[in-house]
Amino acid sequence: MKKILFITAGLLLMLTGCRQESDNVLSYAFNDAMAFQKADTCFVGEFEVFWNGMNTNYALWDYELENGLDWDDVYRKYYPKFAELDKKDTVTDEELRNLLNEIVKPLHDGHLVIKLKNRHTGNYVTASPSYLRVEDEREEEYKATQGFLPSLKYYQDKGKVLEMRRTSTNVIGQTCRIMLAYMEEQITGLEQKTDRTQDEEERLNAFQSAYNDLVQILKTDNLNAYNPFALRYEWLHIPYLEPINLNLYEQPLDITYALLEGNIAYLSFNHFRLSAYLDPNYCKDFFGQPTGLTKLAVESVQDIWYSWFSAIQELKKAGNLGGVIIDVRSNGGGMLDDYQYVLGALLPSGGHHMADARFKRGPGRFDYSPIMPQYMLTMNAEHEIVTEPIVVLCNCKSLSMAEVTSMGAKVLENGTLIGTRTWGGFSALSASETYSNNYAGCVGIQNVTPVFCYIPQEVTFSLLDGKIVEGRGVEPDIVVPMDFDAWNMGNGPDSQLDRALQFIRTGN
Repeated sequence: MKKILFITAGLLLMLTGCRQESDNVLSYAFNDAMAFQKADTCFVGEFEVFWNGMNTNYALWDYELENGLDWDDVYRKYYPKFAELDKKDTVTDEELRNLLNEIVKPLHDGHLVIKLKNRHTGNYVTASPSYLRVEDEREEEYKATQGFLPSLKYYQDKGKVLEMRRTSTNVIGQTCRIMLAYMEEQITGLEQKTDRTQDEEERLNAFQSAYNDLVQILKTDNLNAYNPFALRYEWLHIPYLEPINLNLYEQPLDITYALLEGNIAYLSFNHFRLSAYLDPNYCKDFFGQPTGLTKLAVESVQDIWYSWFSAIQELKKAGNLGGVIIDVRSNGGGMLDDYQYVLGALLPSGGHHMADARFKRGPGRFDYSPIMPQYMLTMNAEHEIVTEPIVVLCNCKSLSMAEVTSMGAKVLENGTLIGTRTWGGFSALSASETYSNNYAGCVGIQNVTPVFCYIPQEVTFSLLDGKIVEGRGVEPDIVVPMDFDAWNMGNGPDSQLDRALQFIRTGN
């Protein structure tokens, strides 16, 4: 999600009927010795930090109460269980994880992540209610979508793709074969020489060492080792071997544009991070002054997006646009500002009111803001407005910004959502490990403090029925399960894409 700057503030933790002593004025926004002192020494201390941090910051307590969860009852029930852990000589990660899962499973926030440190093993255990819920309620679909990424191979083979362009920012993956092939060629040539000079002997040994090192980097996916490797063997002048910006690999971006039969413009991408490539300010923040392979990756993403956008604009002006498909299946979300480059690139300037939201506005458990309109960015530059059918494809692994885009399609007159119900993690997040003036943000520092809670900053309400969508996901207008047997890793028809094409061409 979009990075937001927050001001750190101490929060007054509220006294509840189940507490035996008053809470101190503490801030869990950073590694405060007073706040985390007890949590550093015992499991009960960890539980108290977790319970208090959630009590003050979590924005869904009224919704959880409606669904039968009382946070005070959680304190009374689980405090003794954590006290029992402190009496044990050994506590396994599995024991601690199972206990934490019991607590968080009823919660509905789709982004919430809790991490507690096991003092006995030194490891952190992680719990997320949304993963537990999706795995439990939609186990079959969840398992079937593991590793699924949209593919147009079948449609290319059938001649149904008029134009297609695709790229991935995983430039190491794109170039490693070239580098390895070059090194193999050099090694073979040098090994065949029977009268190698000292310089040639050194080069042979270096190529052999570089080859083995690169294979190991790729095998272990240890990208942090790549830049030191590139610098170490720079003198060998291996093609494409140069340092790259590791921001490319935090969440590699795969993006595809295609023009399908009937002049239907198709766009798919695995993560909402387009702003990092398309917005000059974000690009500078992420990549500095891109050079070499980093520049190549940035320009390739720009090229794919502009191809999609330009095709829509030109076809619309000529009166030949059939429709648009935005594929966010198995898309894990990302930056809020990306809306203007996806659905917002098809809509009028001035923002899109696609949902309502409220914020946590005080330390009290039920201190909420009024419900307010939530507007997403739309493209400011002059552009053609798409009035033809717009279809968004989604599945159970469409999360966060993918769900915002899905909801955006549902409230459009010419928008339709097709596929299966989304993940259920709609609320916006802060990337800052501090409290905000909205009383939301992180509790602690990940992998530093013994307790870490990643807590979203707002709760979203659907414009269609006024209900909270968190924890249940966005229901498609047309429900179409994916036929994975027919799809066969992209070698067969895509039942959900086929339904989208049918809808655009026939209107039903």
